[in-house]
Amino acid sequence: MENNTTFLTDDLKKFGIMTEDNQFSPKLSQQEVYNFLKGGILIAENDTSRLTFKIADDKLSVNAYTKDWISHQDLSSAELLEVTSKNTNLYKVMADYGTITHIGKNHFNNNPENEITLFVEVENERGKTRFFGNKLEEGIAGFKIGDKVQINQTGIEKAALQANIEGEVKEMTRYDNLFIIRPLDEKNRQFQSRLFELDNKDKTIKDIDTTKYELQTVNGHTLSEKQLQLLRKGKEVKLDDETTIQLSPKADNEKKLSASVKMLLITSIAIDGGLTFLIIKGIQKLAKMKEENEKQQESQKYLAELQKLKSFLHSKAEQYPDNKQIITDLNIVGKEISNVQTRVSENQEKNDDTVSLKVGDPDLFEDANQKKEEEKRNEEDTRKSQSFSRGR
Repeated sequence: MENNTTFLTDDLKKFGIMTEDNQFSPKLSQQEVYNFLKGGILIAENDTSRLTFKIADDKLSVNAYTKDWISHQDLSSAELLEVTSKNTNLYKVMADYGTITHIGKNHFNNNPENEITLFVEVENERGKTRFFGNKLEEGIAGFKIGDKVQINQTGIEKAALQANIEGEVKEMTRYDNLFIIRPLDEKNRQFQSRLFELDNKDKTIKDIDTTKYELQTVNGHTLSEKQLQLLRKGKEVKLDDETTIQLSPKADNEKKLSASVKMLLITSIAIDGGLTFLIIKGIQKLAKMKEENEKQQESQKYLAELQKLKSFLHSKAEQYPDNKQIITDLNIVGKEISNVQTRVSENQEKNDDTVSLKVGDPDLFEDANQKKEEEKRNEEDTRKSQSFSRGR
């Protein structure tokens, strides 16, 4: 071991990476040890923390991450770190088939902050898929580039390390993906994909099966096959200049969709093929009208649009009485209607006062007559002055 100094060895023993007889823990595979010695990251965790270890300049670098969420039965330590530290969704192929095009090592998901992991790449009519996991080394033995295979992830393997942390011996855990790799049977090809996402509300990782996810239209927009593929992989799909949709395992709705617009971000209800998108478009339309209303005082037009949206929400509330989000939207629209009606009433009173003053105020009438008399006298004086000048 080229980086093996006494100081480094003591640290490796402290965290259970090496045993007292200067051997690497039997809980680590040869691939994991090799990657670690080559500068890769090693990940372990317990109930409260997730630690990453890396050797740099003959020293052991340790980073700790607060871990207040549970692990997942189908995610390795590298995948858990990716989902939780980057706070993003993770698309994962659980089963696929094809021709082996590449066998190699790389940082998981091309993230230099994650560990170096063995991967196998297969290609078929849908494109290329990479499977990551240190346990691939065992399953891929006997296969080579060009072979046609079926790869299935069957779960994860849990390995425990004994680490001395601040004088207390604690059990640290590692999770690795387990696979079955066999020659491809064309009659029994299998494909499965999942999407994983951290839910900060209950500190869990939610997932959905996206293998056969289908959604033909959203709020009148017909989705192409390419857009469906992007949705299945957890990518954003732009419907128009205002609305973007995305699959979200943690979304509280039947179709698991979330949607955003430039000015608003609203978690989707999407219970009837596009309810949320109708609401989003309606609210955004109202926001634009409200801005125009402030400039042009078109309160009645704005109020009419609010009443239409209120009627729409009423019908949906009756159709889906258990959906609390609809009631929330209904209350918001109802309050806005009351505010607009109040402003309209106040403006109307001001207008009535102005009209009354113009047609019936005696002082105003008298002032106007007096002004006319003054203008008449001024005209007579001007004529007399001009006549006198000509006479001389």
